[in-house]
Amino acid sequence: MIKQAIIPLAGQGTRLLPLTSIFAKELLPINGKPGLEYIIEECINAGIKEIIFIISKKKEIIKKYFYNDNFYKKIIKKKRDKRISFEYAKIKKYKKMIKFVYQNKPLGTGDAVLKTKKYIKSKFFLMLLPDDLIIKKNCSKDMISIYNRYKCSVMASMNVKKNNVKRWGIYSKSKKY
Repeated sequence: MIKQAIIPLAGQGTRLLPLTSIFAKELLPINGKPGLEYIIEECINAGIKEIIFIISKKKEIIKKYFYNDNFYKKIIKKKRDKRISFEYAKIKKYKKMIKFVYQNKPLGTGDAVLKTKKYIKSKFFLMLLPDDLIIKKNCSKDMISIYNRYKCSVMASMNVKKNNVKRWGIYSKSKKY
């Protein structure tokens, strides 16, 4: 059973420069919620129990996002706002599931995954690259379902236009009949 997810977040965010020179793109709001929360929710809905974030020192704002308890406690005491209390409860729940691993030199995705080696408990785990959100479908759940059926590695991908190839890690596929 796949119960762990790895999410590499240590990238330099060059596609969104200059914004990413001062802020983590994963925390940018999409429809009023940080993109990273969509990914966490997808993992939870797919049955994931532990998430390992790979960050760099430059991305410590991501860790602070989950460990800003004093701020929440003060504002909840002062405002008594149910929405803020709900958000804090959600963050506390997420925090219990998350481990942080550091990759301070940009040596690629393979190096990032190797940084998690001592935390991985199974031969198979979920790895999500948070560059694209898939809305209205839980891709992680689908991939785990395929793994459970065939007991093999599974990779989700998408077609990209030739002029956008440099923006993503790529591979080619061939049809075998």
